[in-house]
Formats: sequence, structure tokens, C-alpha cells
Amino acid sequence: MRIGIISDIHANLPAIEEVLKALHRQGVTKIYCLGDTVNQNVWNNEVIELLLEKNIPVIQGNHDAGIGKGLQRFPFSFSSRETEKIGFEAIRYTLQQVTDENKKVLLSYPEKKQLTYHYADGKTLSMLLAHGVPGNMNERLYRFLPKKYFEKIIRDTGADVLLTGNTHSPHHLIIPFQTKEGVVYKHAINPGAVGKAGDGDWRASYAIITLEQNKDLLAHPEALQVDFYRLTYDIDKAVKAIQHSPLNIMYAGFLLGG
Repeated sequence: MRIGIISDIHANLPAIEEVLKALHRQGVTKIYCLGDTVNQNVWNNEVIELLLEKNIPVIQGNHDAGIGKGLQRFPFSFSSRETEKIGFEAIRYTLQQVTDENKKVLLSYPEKKQLTYHYADGKTLSMLLAHGVPGNMNERLYRFLPKKYFEKIIRDTGADVLLTGNTHSPHHLIIPFQTKEGVVYKHAINPGAVGKAGDGDWRASYAIITLEQNKDLLAHPEALQVDFYRLTYDIDKAVKAIQHSPLNIMYAGFLLGG
């Protein structure tokens, strides 16, 4: 089984179109999106409608929730007063652009989703999808946080595989847990951002998870394989769209700088 994981599109239609084409070529079984489909570029409605058309389940991110609720202000990361100012300007533009019908779509996204993978021998593997920390979509699970923090969240949620976005930076952590039966291995995975990279590489980021059929995924960490991909897209189109919109030109700089 091969599962495509995408996140943080942020209304960047050229980026998500290229990623979906690549995932189709790569023969994934299913695609899931971990949220933040809108805001900070111009193709908000187009991205929402493309994900609907492709029947891709989406987890609600903080930008999806804020725009869906029609909020003029909602919390997300600001590095300065200037980025806070342009952030609220972007929200106002996005609220004007997104249709009422698509705001309802954004609000229909669940805050988390539980998937169960069934082994041939009857055992199961639990996969939990969330945008940020389960129960708090605004909080970010950065890869450099102590492993004990990931351990606590995985233990509290009961997940074997924790899939989150929101940091705009990919990671895969393998975390051993000691049980009465021996050591089991659990995973924390972030696919990075499709439409607004945050790790210094402007290309679209996504992940493919491969689950081996004939190995106990908890007993053998290598039985769950995560491959990360970086994909070029028409970034000039995305930059020019921002330049010709009410969005602040700084958002074009954010795209180019990754």
C-alpha cells in the first residue's frame, strides 16, 4: 500500500497541480491532505474545488478554520509586526475571494482523522492525521522538539503513526516504545508544504508512505517506509499572481526564499 501525504497548499494552484500529477504517476493508493489549503495566494477557490474533484480527504488547518468561519483575525505564525500586518491584510483578501459555498467546504473538514490498517494476520495499525498537535491545530510539532514530546502525544492519542503538517518542513521520526511484549516502533511524519515551503527550499514538498504487506509494522521499523519528494513547479506564475493581486509582495518573496 502506498499513501500520498500532502499539506499546506496555501492557495498555490500551480504547486498542487504538479504534485497531484506526480502522485498519479507514482501509483499511490490514496492521497490525504493535512490542511491549510487556503490563504496567502490567489487560487483559493480553485484549490478547494480541485481537492473536491479529486476526492482527496482534507484535515482542517488553522487557515481553513479561520477563513471558513469568516474571521478577520486568527492566530498563525508572525515573525514581526510587519508580517502580522500583511497577514491580516491577506486574510481580508481571502475572505472576499472565497465563496460562501467554499467556506462551508472548509468548515466541513474534520480536525483529525483516524485510519486503521489491517494486517493479514488480523493485527491493526492506527494512523492519526491532524494539522498541528491533535486537539490544537495552531500548535506545531517541529522535528527538533524533544522526542519525549512526540512520545507523549503518541501515547495520549493511541496512534501508531502520527501524521501532521503546519511546520512547512518535512520530517520522519521513528520512536521506540517498550511494552510487555518487547519494543514496538511508532512514527511521527510531516510531509512538508506543497505551496509555501518553510525550510529554505522553494520546491513543493510531499511524502509517500509505503506499508509492507508481509511484515509487522510495529515490530519492524523498516516495514513503514517514508519517501520525501521535492518538485519544481511554475513558481513564476505563482509570484506574478501575487504581484497582480492585493496581496503584499512579501508573499512572493516568501515563495522564492522557501
